[in-house]
Amino acid sequence: MTNENNNCISAMLHMQTGAPEAASHARHGQIAGQPLSGLDEASARALRSLAKDGEGLVTALEARLDSLQEAFMDMLNTQLEERHLRPEDRLHMYVSPEGTLVVEGNDNDANLLCDIITRKPDLQKSFKQMAQVAMLSHGVELATQIHNDIIDQVEDANPLLGHYHMCLKGPLSHFYIR
Repeated sequence: MTNENNNCISAMLHMQTGAPEAASHARHGQIAGQPLSGLDEASARALRSLAKDGEGLVTALEARLDSLQEAFMDMLNTQLEERHLRPEDRLHMYVSPEGTLVVEGNDNDANLLCDIITRKPDLQKSFKQMAQVAMLSHGVELATQIHNDIIDQVEDANPLLGHYHMCLKGPLSHFYIR
């Protein structure tokens, strides 16, 4: 990368963050060092706790998720049996960005399941709770793994890092996770 390109990128980053030039240079110095070296003590302590207890927390969350999934399946199977229904094809369920439970699959089976869920709001509530615990477990697991890689100075390829992107668009440049 040429000096001119580096200056242009630095200017775009400055425009994006609004940070003064001195702070920008201080941040550039951290790039060569440890990525977490600029954290305050409370944040560093929280990360050390995560490194120490993260795997145990994931195990506990996964056990709780298993319990919630068993209870959900018991409720769902009870509803299916009461209506003498046995879905034939695969059904896919998820929570939409709007917060509603979506059922995809064979139209008849999906409609039957949607009807059951509409009549039993506890099923929808239970599914959302499972989604929350699953996402929490996944997030803690990712955070623990990445933090431990930083501490262990692992420099090998990590597919998780491929989710971090940068888009150069002049003053609209930004970073994001996808």
